[in-house]
Amino acid sequence: MGEAFLTHPYVENAFRRVIKEYRPGKQYQVCLFLACSYGKPYSQSYLHYKIIEALRKLDRSYSDIHQVILTNLGIVPRELEEHYPFCCYDWNPAYENTEMKRRYLEVLAKRLRRYIETFQTSYNRCACYLRHNSESYGAVKRVEKELKVRIPNVALPPSRIPKAQIKDASLGIYTYEEDLALITPTNLKNLVKEVRKLLRC
Repeated sequence: MGEAFLTHPYVENAFRRVIKEYRPGKQYQVCLFLACSYGKPYSQSYLHYKIIEALRKLDRSYSDIHQVILTNLGIVPRELEEHYPFCCYDWNPAYENTEMKRRYLEVLAKRLRRYIETFQTSYNRCACYLRHNSESYGAVKRVEKELKVRIPNVALPPSRIPKAQIKDASLGIYTYEEDLALITPTNLKNLVKEVRKLLRC
């Protein structure tokens, strides 16, 4: 946890390799930026399992969505989630302070801008599914302004989600995991609806 998890040489090298050596496998209709998760690989986490399950309701259109995870280690396309170091690190939000959040936003915005500049022609449009008060969404908004692009957030703000659903998402256990709001039925239904609209654009 800390600056080393943002700018360690292994981390910097992993992001450079994504930019220089990776290429999206096809022309995608939508690039969907997602939050990272405690569980690794991300797709096996409770959070991502529920998101993937919802997106699969789009049937054949599911393959037209490129899922890309925003993390403190960089920008991670779904198909690279099992690669080192993306599959084996832990960033505990409980230990974040104001300065660490500021640095995370700053570093993530820089990397996100680079990713979009490098791969923007591989996507017809971009969107994100992020908690509205997260540093990750703050980085997205910064990049929107810098690049003069639109990256709509298809997640609902917590104020529009019934508290009982958030409690159910946490399996009835008290937790500080704010991202659980993303896997409530109300938010997942909205995700599918909004992504379906983007696919039709």
